[in-house]
Amino acid sequence: MQSVQKPEVTLNLRADLVFLPVATSFVEKAAAAFGMDEPAALSLTLATEEVFAYLCDVVAAGKDVQLRCRGAGYYVDQEFLFESRGFNMRAFNLTCSATMDDQACMEETGLLIASRMVDRFQFLEEGKSLRLILTKEKSYPSVADLPVPDAKLMETFSIRPPDVEELKALVHLAHGYYSSPVIPESFSYPGKIVDMVACGEYQSAIAADNAGHIGGGIVWRWTGAGPVELYGPYVFNQPPDSGMGQALVDFCLGAIARIGAIGVISRRPTPEFPTEYFESLGSLLIGHKKTARLETISYYRHLEEDLGLSVWAHNSINMFLTGAYQRLAFAREIKPVTSEGESLSSFSVLSTEFDRGAGQVTLRPIWWGNDSEMILTTHVEMLLKEDLDNILFEMDLGKSWHCYFTPALFNCGFEPRLVLPYAGQGDLVIFQHRTGETSQ
Repeated sequence: MQSVQKPEVTLNLRADLVFLPVATSFVEKAAAAFGMDEPAALSLTLATEEVFAYLCDVVAAGKDVQLRCRGAGYYVDQEFLFESRGFNMRAFNLTCSATMDDQACMEETGLLIASRMVDRFQFLEEGKSLRLILTKEKSYPSVADLPVPDAKLMETFSIRPPDVEELKALVHLAHGYYSSPVIPESFSYPGKIVDMVACGEYQSAIAADNAGHIGGGIVWRWTGAGPVELYGPYVFNQPPDSGMGQALVDFCLGAIARIGAIGVISRRPTPEFPTEYFESLGSLLIGHKKTARLETISYYRHLEEDLGLSVWAHNSINMFLTGAYQRLAFAREIKPVTSEGESLSSFSVLSTEFDRGAGQVTLRPIWWGNDSEMILTTHVEMLLKEDLDNILFEMDLGKSWHCYFTPALFNCGFEPRLVLPYAGQGDLVIFQHRTGETSQ
């Protein structure tokens, strides 16, 4: 499984409003060339217009901004590379709104508009340079718009990669036989899964008979670093002793073994998942507050020798981490993060990833500042009002500043639930909000 090279185009422009039409034309035409539909391309173009105009005010006179547009099958990335000490990301918070009472937010209204025009964003600090990446996805028909194919009982079957129509049928069948949380949000759009496979981000396999009937399937994702994430196995209308689920996982593991991935994670196991192959990482409690919350266990299988790792952590989760690492027999050096009077940022920024089918949202740190507890609290309050009861926070222990959020997380009603080995720059810790609790 090798990632397909993503085409990209690059443009360097001086941070001057006179070049604003050049920047917008560049993105509009590049997005169209990468297959983006007109409404999505327009949204990305408008976001670029707002960001470039803002950068003209905060980038030093005479300095350039590099624009890089990259196509990836089902989405387009618009990247800005620049140097600035005055770039304030707080307008990208889901909870930010421009009001006459908040002069700082009024000044960053363009960034607020840009953040609402795209599906997600990343912000990276690399030495003196800052990198902002805006991502806009293509539009796809929903899986709910088409009927579910029939699934027939099979006496024999074989495991193989599907063609395009079989892959779309697999996604429709998964929706017909399973419900959230075992189905990822991307499965809501069969055409999107096809494009994800085509660009090399996902791989898939089906269990089919000689007549081409589909009895089951499995999908996995690898970004080229860290563990593979597995979805499934999905088995449709087959007897419990068919062995299809195990055969699908065996095929997946065989394919993964050839690419050198460090391990395999399953965070959405189905009842057919062969748990004896894997170790438990911990669990999440998934469900709506008006119904019973079900414990969903995450599983892991290490495929290479664990050579050990150094991770950062706030002392308040040392006991949790030590227990997890001892249970998994992973060699880890836990290094403490401390505050020793250094100057701190005044604002925090979080990104949000929604899975509305499962009523779930994942918060990820983009920037840390003194207002971290307030920012977490306002995010939780907003999400609970939208009936998104399963609120997660993803902390990368390979990035020391992520750990600064830990006290605020505990004060806002979060608790650490599981550790995902090697899933970020270091290990990832997944916190879950205890629904209904916020800081007082």
